[in-house]
Amino acid sequence: MSANPTSDAEMATRMISWPRNKVDELFSIADTGLFMSRQQQLYADIGEEGIFLIRANARGDYQVPLPFAPGQPGPILTKVPGQAQWKITREGMVLPIASVPVRQETLEIIPRHLADKLTSPDANGLRYDKLKRTYVDVTEEGTVMVRKNTDGHYQASSTSELIPSGPLLENIEGMTLWQRKATNTPASDAEDSGPTPGKRPRLDEQVEAANPVADNNPPAAPLNDNPYLWASWGKITKPDSVESIMIGQLHYPIVPKGPMADQLPLVFIQHPEFAPSRFEAFERMLQEAPSLQPVATSHHAATNTRKVDGAARLFEKTLTQQVADVYKGFTEPTSRAVAKRLFELSNESAEFNGSGLARMKQTFRYWEGKSNLGVPRLGDPLDMLPVASSNDGARRIVELHAPDSVTPLQQLNFNPESTHAWQFYAELPNAPGRLSLLLASILGHSGYKVFLPANVENVQLTPPTLVFKRPNHDKVYFLKVGRVETDAIEILPPSMAELDDPHLKTRIGDEAHQSLVAADAKGDVVWLMGGVQHPLAGSPSVFIIKER
Repeated sequence: MSANPTSDAEMATRMISWPRNKVDELFSIADTGLFMSRQQQLYADIGEEGIFLIRANARGDYQVPLPFAPGQPGPILTKVPGQAQWKITREGMVLPIASVPVRQETLEIIPRHLADKLTSPDANGLRYDKLKRTYVDVTEEGTVMVRKNTDGHYQASSTSELIPSGPLLENIEGMTLWQRKATNTPASDAEDSGPTPGKRPRLDEQVEAANPVADNNPPAAPLNDNPYLWASWGKITKPDSVESIMIGQLHYPIVPKGPMADQLPLVFIQHPEFAPSRFEAFERMLQEAPSLQPVATSHHAATNTRKVDGAARLFEKTLTQQVADVYKGFTEPTSRAVAKRLFELSNESAEFNGSGLARMKQTFRYWEGKSNLGVPRLGDPLDMLPVASSNDGARRIVELHAPDSVTPLQQLNFNPESTHAWQFYAELPNAPGRLSLLLASILGHSGYKVFLPANVENVQLTPPTLVFKRPNHDKVYFLKVGRVETDAIEILPPSMAELDDPHLKTRIGDEAHQSLVAADAKGDVVWLMGGVQHPLAGSPSVFIIKER
């Protein structure tokens, strides 16, 4: 007997829809047109079509899953502007059939309320229930039971089997999350990901531990086309372990507020798969899975509502790359060292918090010239430099680090060939004035305004000195320039106060001298030393250290 087509269609619809007359049983998420069920399943109101189950696909779009039609992605949704409803913007498309049929293996995801009862992930991301059965959190899919196969590898499983039969899984390096293990099967060219649209592209596992700055030029993260991805992060019950806020009828865990808790107008919703972490993990997340970063939200007292800024990512690139984009002359290790020090000073902790996120965001806006409001102590990487320390008690001899060394921020290194002035310097490195002009060119390339005397020939006068600043920053930098042929520099006390030098004004020019005197009166002069290091072995490098 043939099946009744109408009955089949009704059954399929019931699998992915929610009766509108029972909408009160769902938890509404403010005015988003989205709802959460007690099983932590997300639903969208699609107007006359009904209320349907949705999931985020690999592109960040909300999509209706079609569990009854393996291999066929469901329709893509977008929110109706100004209304608490969604609409279908692209129908599901049949995926092309390859010469050898390939179907993504499904995972048996346990309900969120059961996953919340498991132990917290250990260092390897393993979680356990009361019977000591093992589970892992698979990125953008959910929590699954796993068992080791005969080869000792973890494989997705279920309570109904003793020998695992699901996909092979692996831990993502540096995180407690897991992902599907790559197979030799070529990926489909299909636009969407089929019956498991929640997964993201596989995270890069080839990060070289020996060279943490091997790839600091990832593509910029685009704006979120779907400003409501955060909606699925909420919980129907208030979490006990972390602070949370209410949006609609759901509880959203937030990033710890940090030292500015009483002054911060923003709080940041925390992605369930990325808890506060150290700089290295934060950088890896920004590079490999930027959708995991926190989302800012602000409270509007007049309406007693919360506005969630889900349209744009907090950081479009890694912190290292953002530093490099502003200070174009920095070497890669210097960009990373500055980014890490910014992370530490902003958060006043080894792990990020809400205060630190806000400070870092504002600092980058200030460095990029998009704001005139800086953050104290973070106005410029030169301000963040520690005063150069000596290893010799009797004499102040400061060790210089190689430009490719990965160390905490002690000095700034610049690419000597980042400007055309390098060739001019390299032709006659000992010629008067050429070293100063090289430094002036490199600093200008990194966004600083360098004051030069009206008579440029005066840069040839000794001792070589440069004065510079950033356009929107109060600090004025006084740089003593020199050439070094060893791996250390000796700092001698000046024979007289620099501003008392009768020849200083001639060397640096009237404008520089006026700026310097005015800044000194307010305590806004930063005293630096730098130049070109010509080691016996290796290539020349340009450096700056803080004298005092």
